[in-house]
Amino acid sequence: MGISFSVMVTGALPMAAYGPLARQVEDAGFDQLHIADDLVFRPAWPILTVAALNTSRIRLGPFIVTPQVAHPVYHAANLAALDELSGGRMVAGIGRGGFNPLIGAVAPSKPMTWMREAHALMTRMLTMDRTPFEGQYFKATEDLYFQFEVPRHVPLFVGTWSPQTARLAGTIAPGMKADCVASPEYVARLKSQFADGRAGVGKSMEGTEFIVGPLCAISTDPGRAEDSIRGMLALLQPFLAPMIREVGIGEDEVEAAYTAFTKGDVAEAKALVTRRAIDAFSLTGTPDQVVRRIGDLIDAGADNIAFGPPHGDDPVECIRLIGEKILPRFTSRSARKVII
Repeated sequence: MGISFSVMVTGALPMAAYGPLARQVEDAGFDQLHIADDLVFRPAWPILTVAALNTSRIRLGPFIVTPQVAHPVYHAANLAALDELSGGRMVAGIGRGGFNPLIGAVAPSKPMTWMREAHALMTRMLTMDRTPFEGQYFKATEDLYFQFEVPRHVPLFVGTWSPQTARLAGTIAPGMKADCVASPEYVARLKSQFADGRAGVGKSMEGTEFIVGPLCAISTDPGRAEDSIRGMLALLQPFLAPMIREVGIGEDEVEAAYTAFTKGDVAEAKALVTRRAIDAFSLTGTPDQVVRRIGDLIDAGADNIAFGPPHGDDPVECIRLIGEKILPRFTSRSARKVII
């Protein structure tokens, strides 16, 4: 499998922006467009509808949907409908979700069982299986099936940056996505866990896809890029466990930046975000500065680099730069050689 490139955006933009953005992503030569289904932004489903109607080639999907916010059957129904609308181009990631504590959602006592059941129930619905489902967290009678044709089982990835869940992903999913990750060492660890999970159930790695979705701020002005990513990290760092601990970032510095951000002192919050955090979670700088780092992620096991938000202070310009200055530096989609 050759290397693929994707773009991931949040629901922070006006709805009118997503049609032109989806067309830009497709025209620039990317392979996939991912929409974050985060509670604090516009939901993924209407954005994906707009994207499907404005593109014809790229694969589209929510990364991730979480069963703690809506039932797995609801997610599966949306996927099936959008797969029909897009002509079979949907893909999806299922995971725990990063903002669930904000609505008081309590983590399940057996998260691996919960994840396995949610994935299995969505698969059941998308394959038109009517076998009764009796899990610890989710249940379905034989009468629960879609009253419309589902011609294709949409690929269901697992979205995680947890090594334990990466191993689970290897046992149940055709691939996984690790967002907010830019450390080659951590990527290699997750890929190893995913491979171990597959080996443990007698599955090979053939045909799988390991997606790495670092945060991204790319500009011809490195100072502007760094300023943008510092604001994003000030908000996100508290939700990035266990990676925070794994890369050696102290809880005190995370809490200090987050507290300043939530109090409205954005300048102070940005100043408290460390260089270590920027390098661990993002691709930040000029196109030339990030090309080698992308190559390192590919060497660590990434099959698909999904450039995540905030895309600097000008997302349209950032995506243009990636398409024009970065993608051509990789000699072909079947080779992993970087042209320096």
